[in-house]
Amino acid sequence: MTPISRRGFVALGAGVAAGAVLPQEAGGATIATTASATTTTGTVKDVKHVVILMQENRSFDHYFGRLKGVRGFGDRSGITLAGGQPVFNQPNGLGRQHPWKLSSTPAAGGVDGETLAQCNGDLPHSWSSQHSAWNKGRLDNWVSGVGNVRTLGYLDRTDIPFHYALADNYTICDAYFSATLSATGPNRTYLWSGKVDSSSSDGGDESGLTWEAYAEALQRAGVSWKVYQNAGDNYGDNGLAYFKKFTDAKAGDPLHDRGMGSVPAVTGSTPDDIAAAIKADALAGTLPQVSWVVANQAFSEHPYAPPGDGAHFVDLVYRALAADPDTFNSTVLFLNYDENDGFFDHVPPPAPPAGTAGEFLNGTPYGLGFRVPMLVMSPWTRGGWVSSEVFDHTSVLRFLETWTTAIGKPASCPNISAWRRKVTGDLTGVFDFANPVYGMASGLPATKVIGISTCGPLPNPAPQTNALPAQETGTRPARALPYQPNGNLDRLEFGTSGKILAWFGMANQGSPARSAAHFSIHPNAYRSTEPWQYTVDPGGMAADFFNIGTGYGAGKYDITMVGPNRFQRRFTGDATKAGKSIEVAARYAAAPDTGKQAIWFKLANTSSATVTFTVKATNYRADGPWTYSVPAGGSTEDYFNAVAGQNGWYDFTITADSDTTWSRRYTGHIETGISSISG
Repeated sequence: MTPISRRGFVALGAGVAAGAVLPQEAGGATIATTASATTTTGTVKDVKHVVILMQENRSFDHYFGRLKGVRGFGDRSGITLAGGQPVFNQPNGLGRQHPWKLSSTPAAGGVDGETLAQCNGDLPHSWSSQHSAWNKGRLDNWVSGVGNVRTLGYLDRTDIPFHYALADNYTICDAYFSATLSATGPNRTYLWSGKVDSSSSDGGDESGLTWEAYAEALQRAGVSWKVYQNAGDNYGDNGLAYFKKFTDAKAGDPLHDRGMGSVPAVTGSTPDDIAAAIKADALAGTLPQVSWVVANQAFSEHPYAPPGDGAHFVDLVYRALAADPDTFNSTVLFLNYDENDGFFDHVPPPAPPAGTAGEFLNGTPYGLGFRVPMLVMSPWTRGGWVSSEVFDHTSVLRFLETWTTAIGKPASCPNISAWRRKVTGDLTGVFDFANPVYGMASGLPATKVIGISTCGPLPNPAPQTNALPAQETGTRPARALPYQPNGNLDRLEFGTSGKILAWFGMANQGSPARSAAHFSIHPNAYRSTEPWQYTVDPGGMAADFFNIGTGYGAGKYDITMVGPNRFQRRFTGDATKAGKSIEVAARYAAAPDTGKQAIWFKLANTSSATVTFTVKATNYRADGPWTYSVPAGGSTEDYFNAVAGQNGWYDFTITADSDTTWSRRYTGHIETGISSISG
């Protein structure tokens, strides 16, 4: 395997014996805890402690593409690449390659495929390689941009059972994005402070930063905080060490003692020492209100560091918090990952419109970055939920802002850009504070230490199969979302000299629309396939046009509109044919038979002859198709229940007998402000 390039392969033996301080019960059974005796309010004020554990370098699809009920390999709303291939079938030299299971690699170097998967080496993940893989939003350059087909390698439940068990017991966020298309340092700077500066463009580690880190805001507001780490064995992952005030601080200064100091060395193992310090503070009632936990390299999950060892460290932290039931039952543990290490993810990250303040470097957007895992463990996130609300690393700071304000000690972060505050949430939507489930989750699998020393040097895994992986069957409960995207191709406008404009409308309307929704429009053919980016405020609308005339398809078009939570519209046709005189407009409104929200289609025909439209359920329904004869110059409208029978999900394709090139596909979810089921 290629040596780690970013910070070096260090401390191979550190923590190999981890687990001695807080062992699991025989067979991996979990320790029962009691309900909190603290008086509750049913609001965010019931949170007493927030613990943030950011691990290293894993993408969402790489870890959870096969997990049931999330937006993974079974996603029906994936974008289309140039040439018509689905996003999962990536170019690979002269051929193509689907995601492939790392542990399917045959035994080599005296070890089996499972060990090779745990020991998979890291990939390029700098500013340049990340932006190259992103390819201005096309997501079609993963193998070439990253420089290795291992970008498409993934793990699943058999490889990372503890991570999957946490998702099955708590809440996973499948629209949580890293903050920037860059490396660890800049992404951690976003987590600790809300922004980066131009020096982050090279993807390197941060140092000497001079703006305010969020810990300073907590200190000023009187909110207790601490970093749990071994400062000499933290893999450079303490984001406060990137800031000059903290590196200059002396012993006795809270910035030094809480932000730069080390936990007591009692075992000789960094993971065990961290867990022991957390446990001691939980039992003594001195756990800070906000804690950051920083692993060492061997337990960070950075490639070469086995994910199984990272699971062991997460379990140590989880059990340390559970040593005191009242502490555990009033704590939120955020487990996220700084960036994707170059591993593939299929969901286009929201990007700012050109010129957005604080979001561009020399005309290139900082982010959002690719999706990374986020698991939220607390009494208010139990039950195997999924949230598909858009978040990034600054959302953690937004949660702290909301929470500290609620408890009367507001600590704000002025560094977060206005655009990020619009398009990303504050994470409160993943919680149900009215219905806590106290105690530890039962049946979490036992973890064990593989040891980073096992991992070098070994052959890297190589693909053995080339087919779209099957995602686990089944759904999971889904949290309500704060937006309601809709979109249509509103009209075709014919100009002189062969100019034809296709006008698109985007809307974010309805009672759930409390946050801005990000849209992107992707030309699939006939012109540059770089998507255009839009941000639509709650209750708002936006419109734009694409020239589909001379020089851009001569009337032919194939364009996809993408929004949050699997929202998609696809419009195909030829404006020189009969389809130029027909159109569909979708809207949401109550169905007269059920009173519940439905999607309505208005079928319009401005031609001189009758047209028969056919509406077919592409997914979610087994009935139909439905046909509508619309006379010349006429229109008709009909509704299709989605909330009443399909948990709000719809996926319809509409065609017309007058023009075989013309089609419209409408995919998405109707939000009602209440919880639903994943699609």
